[in-house]
Amino acid sequence: MKSTIYIKCPECRENGLLIERQGKYFCANCMYDYTQLNDDRSKLDEVLIENLQVKGFGPLFAIALYERVTLTPPLEARDYVFKLAEDNNNIEIMEPTSKLDLLKNPILLIFIVVFVIVIIGLALLSVYG
Repeated sequence: MKSTIYIKCPECRENGLLIERQGKYFCANCMYDYTQLNDDRSKLDEVLIENLQVKGFGPLFAIALYERVTLTPPLEARDYVFKLAEDNNNIEIMEPTSKLDLLKNPILLIFIVVFVIVIIGLALLSVYG
């Protein structure tokens, strides 16, 4: 499985791909070994906080990093990183919108209903038309 996780590296300060080699995780730019952060939790928290502040996928990548470095289950990693964000000036984390949340949008729901009615109407016309 290829990584698509980009982390701001504490060593080279670049935003680099997190790669896995023989059970360890490294910065693709400078080969910094992220697994050593498991022994220095304050440094790990610093790296997580810095990545939480990156717009876009930063929070998701921070959760993924914590999960891999500490070998923590995904839900526990998520809870830890969200608590870390809350404890550090309430760093805002935008949670992904679920598909059910989209259906709560009345305009989108009306559009979907109209679209389905038009498709059914076109199908009936082609069969009986």
